[in-house]
Amino acid sequence: MRNRLLIGAAALAAATALIALPAGTAGAAPGAPALRTDSPAVNVGGPLSADLVPGTIATMYNPGTTTGVKCTASHIGGTLAVDPNPPGGMSGPVDTLSFGACTSNIIGIISVTGLTMDHLPYTLAISDASGYPVVLFPASGSIIQATLVLKTLAGTATCVFRANTLNGNATHGLTQIDLSNQNFTKAIGPSICFPTIGFSASYGPVNLVN
Repeated sequence: MRNRLLIGAAALAAATALIALPAGTAGAAPGAPALRTDSPAVNVGGPLSADLVPGTIATMYNPGTTTGVKCTASHIGGTLAVDPNPPGGMSGPVDTLSFGACTSNIIGIISVTGLTMDHLPYTLAISDASGYPVVLFPASGSIIQATLVLKTLAGTATCVFRANTLNGNATHGLTQIDLSNQNFTKAIGPSICFPTIGFSASYGPVNLVN
């Protein structure tokens, strides 16, 4: 049987996670049970959340290097929502994408004051095509934006990075989604902010709340 997939979220990034959705549920009304994993059905419109895969970190590095910012905590949260135009993937809004315990190995930076994702909510969509491709995109007319505040030897530096979309892949059966080296371009910030950064994070397993 062909599976339909739904993801709502984290991630940054992301949010973020993969859940198998049985065929024939795409037209379910809001609040109707739509997802089933190893636990009871999960209602469409219900919340879900995911943290970083245990043992992994979220990174924003100068492309091709391991220099930049890393965070040992990140959370992505959202709502299950049915794609109104089946067949194909399904999606959910992301209204939480947070980062914590962040540090930097950039010369001249004393500490990371904060890393936030702006212009939420985003939408996280997952396709049932080969490889389970995932895309995180902003609302119409908006953009994905990360604001990084750094404490430097010269004072506070604020770096604003932007991206049109973020792309990744889900791992079927493991409720996990991976975003690897997704490109952000600097929009605002002093020279200590890299011109571009690559964002990577893996979220899962997803927690579904009935």
